[in-house]
Amino acid sequence: MNNRIVVGINGKPSGDAALLWALDYANARNDEVELVHVVDDKWTTVTRSLTGTALLDAEHELRSRAERAVEEHPGLHVHPTVLEGSPIDALLERADGADLLVIGTHDVGRFQGVVHSTRAAHVAALSTTSVAIVPRGRERSGSGVVVGVDGSASSVAALGFGAREADRLGQTLTAVYAWQALTPWELVEELNPPDPSESDKMILAEAVAGLAEEYPDLSIVQSLSRVLPVDALMNASLGGRLLVVGTHGRHGVAKMWLGSVSHELVLAMPCAVVVVKPAAV
Repeated sequence: MNNRIVVGINGKPSGDAALLWALDYANARNDEVELVHVVDDKWTTVTRSLTGTALLDAEHELRSRAERAVEEHPGLHVHPTVLEGSPIDALLERADGADLLVIGTHDVGRFQGVVHSTRAAHVAALSTTSVAIVPRGRERSGSGVVVGVDGSASSVAALGFGAREADRLGQTLTAVYAWQALTPWELVEELNPPDPSESDKMILAEAVAGLAEEYPDLSIVQSLSRVLPVDALMNASLGGRLLVVGTHGRHGVAKMWLGSVSHELVLAMPCAVVVVKPAAV
């Protein structure tokens, strides 16, 4: 960790949402903020002069945004970086080793108020850095911070992130544990699933243990859900301020899927989502 926040700026309104969210987050921690725009190198197949113009325009725009950000947040170190290459690959490489990568969503559609974002899911899947994905218009809206709990080390890290943000924002923290993930054939055979066991309750209780002492003013809600984890977290976070999930480390092609729960949530984007990655070993 080096207290560096990387913000992907793509020249679209979604980039503005990412920047506003990142500045608010970084200002509370006095983090360094790096604004990164990648000029797609496919322009070189057309003409080098177009690439050169795009680079100059991007440098001017990012410098202006950095200056405005510092004016609004005195003392915060904000600087621009313009790169040339594959937009996703170059951004991920630049963000490697940072505390957090913040991006806006590339909306491909909405259904019942939910944003569907494939590019964001692609970035979150490939990034070695924790990723915050901020839907346009929701960078400072919504109420409550929701965290998915499953007893893993990854979810412990996610809960720590969520608790810090909930405490900073003065929001209620809801820890959600979907204690029974039914398979399709079980849905047919078992329409009335049993109550959660004591071990199920213990997983959730142990996850939040110590948070009240660390954050005495934080309101904490423990939620045991009978439905599938994706549905439980979607239901809990619709209209929320932030949803935080962990993801298990994967390698090769498998890492593209994040873990089915976190992948589906990033695709659906019920609110701003943070995917907390395992610490580099």
